[in-house]
Amino acid sequence: MSAKHPPAAENALSKKDGNTVNAHHTSCQCYFRPETTEVIFLDESDSGEFDDLTSKLSELMDRLEKARVRHSAAIEAYYKKRNDIASQEALPAYFDAVVSTEIETEKATEALQKEVGEFDEQAGYAGLVELIPLEPLKKGIYGRFYCYIKKTDYEAFSGRMTVISLNNLGVEDFYQRDKDGNIIAISTKAIRERFQKVRESLTQMSSGNTAFGANGTYEASLTEWAEAWNGQDDYAAEGRVIDVSAGAQFLRFSSNAGAQLDWNRNENAGSISGEAEATLTLAEAHVKATFYQPDRGGWQLKFIINDENKEANLGVLRSRIDAGLTGFAGASAKIEGNLQFVVSDGQQKLMGVRAPYSRFAQRQKGVMVDTEKETSAATSVKAELFAGVSAGGTFGGALQWLKPFESLVDHLPDMLRTFGMEASIPDTKVLDKVLSISPKSAASAQRVGKFTDFAAFIAGGELQAGLGGSGEYEIWFEDGKFKFRISGGVCLGVGAKGSAQGEVTPHQFTEFAVWAVYQLYGMDYRYFKVFAKDAFKALTYIILMGGEYIYANYFLAMEADVDKLMRDFTDFINEMSKKVDSSSKRNKFASFINQRPSQVYHFTPEGKGIALHLLIQSGAYDRIDPGNHTLASLVDNTENGLFPVPDTGHERKKAVLTILSSIQTRREWAEVLVRMTDGGEKIPGASSSALAQARLIKRQEELIRTFLQTGINQDQRLNDLIQKLELQDFREVYRRLKEKPAFGYPFAPNCTKQYALYCEDNPWYASLCHLTPQSAITTHNLEPVQK
Repeated sequence: MSAKHPPAAENALSKKDGNTVNAHHTSCQCYFRPETTEVIFLDESDSGEFDDLTSKLSELMDRLEKARVRHSAAIEAYYKKRNDIASQEALPAYFDAVVSTEIETEKATEALQKEVGEFDEQAGYAGLVELIPLEPLKKGIYGRFYCYIKKTDYEAFSGRMTVISLNNLGVEDFYQRDKDGNIIAISTKAIRERFQKVRESLTQMSSGNTAFGANGTYEASLTEWAEAWNGQDDYAAEGRVIDVSAGAQFLRFSSNAGAQLDWNRNENAGSISGEAEATLTLAEAHVKATFYQPDRGGWQLKFIINDENKEANLGVLRSRIDAGLTGFAGASAKIEGNLQFVVSDGQQKLMGVRAPYSRFAQRQKGVMVDTEKETSAATSVKAELFAGVSAGGTFGGALQWLKPFESLVDHLPDMLRTFGMEASIPDTKVLDKVLSISPKSAASAQRVGKFTDFAAFIAGGELQAGLGGSGEYEIWFEDGKFKFRISGGVCLGVGAKGSAQGEVTPHQFTEFAVWAVYQLYGMDYRYFKVFAKDAFKALTYIILMGGEYIYANYFLAMEADVDKLMRDFTDFINEMSKKVDSSSKRNKFASFINQRPSQVYHFTPEGKGIALHLLIQSGAYDRIDPGNHTLASLVDNTENGLFPVPDTGHERKKAVLTILSSIQTRREWAEVLVRMTDGGEKIPGASSSALAQARLIKRQEELIRTFLQTGINQDQRLNDLIQKLELQDFREVYRRLKEKPAFGYPFAPNCTKQYALYCEDNPWYASLCHLTPQSAITTHNLEPVQK
């Protein structure tokens, strides 16, 4: 109020004694409160103070949102620069930018948390009031957006407001509801009719020097808001709701509606929230968000792999969390600074937790997975915390690993031709051609790893008991599925709480097998404690029996346990070793390998041992089985080439050489040969001493050599080639094998130059990752969604 504009009237506008305000007919501030359907009038003398309070919360939320945007952009810029190997000297500056924006985000988070108060994991936040400003002109610093004020501040103005309930000005409810009481529409007709009654009420309240006005634009503004929330003509259809509850208001506030959202349907853009993508359905207060945890670059897993506390650095992991956020719980995921998995009504759900978040510098060092520590149980919370649509708080998504190659193994040469075709030709250029892999295109040669799904979180899934006491990450086989449980601290980041469960879907099985085998390689084929022993057997057997389509059969049946799978695998083995037609079954198995030789690289050492055991078996019928003989050239071993003669076990020998060439390290060589049994268990005596194991391995090598000498002597061809390479026997082949894995490179046949080139860990494995650019815009959808 100023001297130039004296009050048009002075009167007591409430029943409280001594509460006198100056009312300005032309400058009265007007708001609508959706939760109570009340229209609130404020005198201009109070409107400035009130406006400051409504702007305060929005300013803090907007500050946090913008800080998150800058932090996410800094993370993206850092990872892109890290991909530029030639410009690594500039990387520290990008790292510093991430750290500085991280600190800025932390400060903004703390400032907002201080204002909104503590988050009660059972009751939510202290209330705030959502208001729709009905002024025709821009309000405050943000314009005509949603307003939020702490409930205590709002109540402090109760004696200085004129409050009229639209719901009390008619017989029917201001909102249209379905049979369950859910709001499905806002009646614009009721707005027009009841605002006429508002004018009449204000006229009756005016007396003497007091005057009130209900500007016609207030009615138009409220109608415009209602039409935006109604969204479509069929909004009243069953399943569509509007949510004005306390939790819904807080969720809209946490989505920055106070600074970014006009209800004008042509202006529905807002900012993102850090390392996440989100779509807000405004009227229903439902956010569909995708979080990348601990950030889009993931972090490297580490395990202790033996009794000497030797540490293995394995693949880079990140989680893609697809969540439906509603109510106070949904708001907490955007305000609290960290996330946690909780249990509500027996289902696993997601919400925020006020705990320190893992710092970027810390995440660059990776995370040590404790395979012995018992994961803390998820907190149980009330369903009311997720009040809103039925899917509130549930989440899906996937565990992803940074796959450093398009295919687990480079292009494979024909193994028989590799081991024998040009052995008698002294031309080293020809030999180089044999040992080299076909060149790739320039584009594929620039290997940039991509995050790939290998297991799925169960959206809204009911929690099940895991193995118990198996550590922060465990995988087991049950009901025809590979299932997992992982702690929040591993898949979300330091400070996250609870644990989540999921499963491997059929279309993810191949990637799951690639991930498992490559992690096994990374620890040089030692015991992979993440897997239950029965689950690891199940993986080995399913891959041998056919892989993805076999797993799909178990998955869809949802009834197979490990015992059922073992019985099926026993039948599979018996078909190839103990029946009259076993020769044809072994031939079929060899063809399965030869037609898809890259599948051998998915085999575990146990699987390779079993495969060798089956392939080198020979019964009375094998020598006379027509299917076990192939015409092969005496000159170059090609089928139907010059001077063809029948070669016994031709396809089987080809498969055996494929398996032997797929072995990547010396330790794997030993593990494969001592597991040449029906079930992949070690041959008795293999573990009694190093000397006993060495003798056993030599005996197994002789068995393989004898098999290769059957028919056309492939072993002699192998010796010829080995001699060209200054090698003499299997022992020399063994000495060519790596002593340790070269993590970050694809597998390669151990007889190729590429194999020899991959001699150390890829120093750029974690750096050369493709990050999908993060959009700086969240789509705020004003249309309704299904319950």
